[in-house]
Amino acid sequence: MGINQCCRPDTMENAHPWTTALLASSIIGGAISPIAAFTWIYSDILRETNGTTVQTGLVGSTALSACYLASPVALLVEGVLGLHMTVILSSTLAMVSIFVSSFMTSFWGLLLTFGVAYGTMACLALHSTFCVLFRYVDRSKRSNASGFVYAGVSVSNLVLSLLYERLVGSLGWRLTLRFTALYTLVLSVPSSLLMRPRKADKVRMRHVSRQVDVNAAITIKKRDRKEEEEDVKGECSVQTVSEKVEGDNDVENRMAPYLPEDPRKKPLLRMFTSLTAWMIFFAVFLPGMAWTAYWTNIVSYFESLSLSEAAILVNVTILTGFELLGRLSLAIFIDKLPFREVNVLVMMNITFVIVTSLFALWPTEIVLLICSAFIGVGRGCAIVLPYNATAELLKGYSVDHAVTLTMLAIGAGFAVGVIPTGAVYDATDSYSLAFIINALFFLVGAMLLVLLKVLRRCRKNRRRRRLNTKSADAAEPSANLGYDVD
Repeated sequence: MGINQCCRPDTMENAHPWTTALLASSIIGGAISPIAAFTWIYSDILRETNGTTVQTGLVGSTALSACYLASPVALLVEGVLGLHMTVILSSTLAMVSIFVSSFMTSFWGLLLTFGVAYGTMACLALHSTFCVLFRYVDRSKRSNASGFVYAGVSVSNLVLSLLYERLVGSLGWRLTLRFTALYTLVLSVPSSLLMRPRKADKVRMRHVSRQVDVNAAITIKKRDRKEEEEDVKGECSVQTVSEKVEGDNDVENRMAPYLPEDPRKKPLLRMFTSLTAWMIFFAVFLPGMAWTAYWTNIVSYFESLSLSEAAILVNVTILTGFELLGRLSLAIFIDKLPFREVNVLVMMNITFVIVTSLFALWPTEIVLLICSAFIGVGRGCAIVLPYNATAELLKGYSVDHAVTLTMLAIGAGFAVGVIPTGAVYDATDSYSLAFIINALFFLVGAMLLVLLKVLRRCRKNRRRRRLNTKSADAAEPSANLGYDVD
């Protein structure tokens, strides 16, 4: 057993994993749903603050980007406060930030309180909650749990949007934001207090750590004996060697140089010196840019095709419904598929190369309806699948680093994804070329994932050959020095 197992979820007793997933769904739903509902108060804020369209939109987009791009900050805070305390504080401060933003009278006040402060606290809640969840849930069940959590978030978005539709007109945006703070308080804060490891889990972790120490000590004694054998071979008697080995009582002090580094303690910046980490980043970032158009520009695209309001409503309803269906499908069926999440992502990206091309080049009524269903499922899966896929590909680092890298890539995609789509539309007055470019983003993302799989397989084969060579060398007869090395 290696020390890496200390931070693997399957070394813990899987105590109530779906209860933990339900709590995570409540925490994240209460923490990030106000971002999705911001569109309902956008016009009221624009009129009352006398800001520009760009300024008011920047408040919402800053909150959305910070919700993912602040993940390195989340990792640092978790290292100081611990996961449980970070979940509690971030949920509470997210609620406070929303409440304080309702008193702001200027663009800069809203940008700092709702955009930066609330977005960052939502990121801390999202990051720390997923890190706790992944410790409770087996690796094979992580995508199921993530799909379950995000399905709950979709339900929370729907509930809050329905409430906003009724409250904004009668109460105004300020009282609506205060109601939103109450909504976050009720959903997130109590769940964050309940979501913590059981005492049995901590005892199990201490047992694993002690077992690691024992195994490491045995390994060091074997290596020490081999070194002693080489040093005294031909010079000392067998008795002298035995006395030297038995007299060496400082094994504990000499254990550290031989132990593999705990992946939880690796600096975050070291991860970005790895080519694999950058390939994973762009494999998530490029499709993320394409998905941003399906979140931000989809209604504008329908309008550019001169569709009726009824037709737009039907397509948007199909999108929303199939998005929830996609997340529920992940929660139920992903572990029953005969392949891993990385392969699912590859197939999904290739599928959306075709879907996006059809969407842009052949926008008939029936094609739009079919593509809307596919896009809804894709939107439901696009945020869920990369977490476990990154954890699978990013070897040598903890699951906390994998969550951080995934959130950075998704956040960067959200932050800049609208730029190429908007720029191409402004230049050509059409979304066709913009969606063709997005199809290329999906294709490059799929190619990067395939390349990562190939490189990983090559490394495994090289490692297997080295082990076979060492085993063959160890099988050769060696000088018998009168004691059993094992």
